[in-house]
Amino acid sequence: MSVPPSPGPLTGMTVVDLSRMLPGAVTVRQLLDLGARVVKVEEPGTGDPMRMVPPLVDGIGLPFAVLLAGAESVALDLRDRDGAAAVRRLAERSDVLLESFRPGTLARWGLSRDDLLAANPQLIGCSLPAFAGEPDRVAHDLNLVAEAGVLDLMPGGGVPAIQLADVGAGMLATSAILAALVARERHGPGTWLDQSLESGPRPFTTWARAEAALGRERVAAMLLGGECPCYRTYRCGDGRRVAVAALEPKFWIGFVTAIGADELAGSGFAVGQDAVTAVEAVEARLADRPAADWVALATRHGLPLSEVRSLEEVAAADCGAAVSLPGGGELRCGGPWLEALAVPTDRPAPRLGEHTEAVLAPLTGGGS
Repeated sequence: MSVPPSPGPLTGMTVVDLSRMLPGAVTVRQLLDLGARVVKVEEPGTGDPMRMVPPLVDGIGLPFAVLLAGAESVALDLRDRDGAAAVRRLAERSDVLLESFRPGTLARWGLSRDDLLAANPQLIGCSLPAFAGEPDRVAHDLNLVAEAGVLDLMPGGGVPAIQLADVGAGMLATSAILAALVARERHGPGTWLDQSLESGPRPFTTWARAEAALGRERVAAMLLGGECPCYRTYRCGDGRRVAVAALEPKFWIGFVTAIGADELAGSGFAVGQDAVTAVEAVEARLADRPAADWVALATRHGLPLSEVRSLEEVAAADCGAAVSLPGGGELRCGGPWLEALAVPTDRPAPRLGEHTEAVLAPLTGGGS
């Protein structure tokens, strides 16, 4: 006999999601995983632009299909008086409202934060502006990481293939919402939060920013950017690479001893030409065997060494929870993120407006 899943910490709570694109979706994914009901309000006809971000699966953008699995979709025109009134009624009966419009937009549509909090004093509202205190500025992830100094840390001025600011801000927003829910339970009433997207890169750059603020040497970039022999990737005999993360001297000494290069015991933090010489010596040793052999050796010796895998290899081996796809079938793609508390769902991401009638019907006759 199967055992029904335990309810999540947010089971029984309702989130109204007015956000668009990745930052809000990251927040929503976590709230869904914790058991919250999420009602996503989208523009009729087009919906969240992330619905069309390729690749498309069953006519829905794959990022949307993965991140919004389990949500409900309501199609409403917020510029229309009736649409705005419906959102107000939803907010009156909900615990959290998330939005990412440019500052002042909701107020122009008759949905100011003051009005929504007056209608529901227990509401936790959360806005995701691009910049704190700069309502006229817009930005995407590349702009945000550029201004945060992240690109200055990228070797060769490269552009990250992952969205650090958007994902970081979405996760910070989740933390803020959860803290506000706890505060509401303890002290009441609700509140409105502003979690700017520019805050997203900050946790990733704290060490480096602190060094820069003090005018100190860029130790973080040197240690973590692949300049030191003890923390970088190396090519092995089969052409594949391994990542060596031997920051502690005991690990570096153990590593060079295991590969038969004891003479490099003092070269873990070498720089300049000394670092180049040490790296070449390590790769000469690793060229004798394939990457898998070196990983096995390191595992036996308790050393931090891993094989560099492609995303395709990771996807093929992933054992995460399955995400149901809109057209049937499922995809295993590394979820859930909050493993200890997550509530599984077998509901796929919603079609645009799929739940409009079901969600709004109980609100008919309520105050506007």
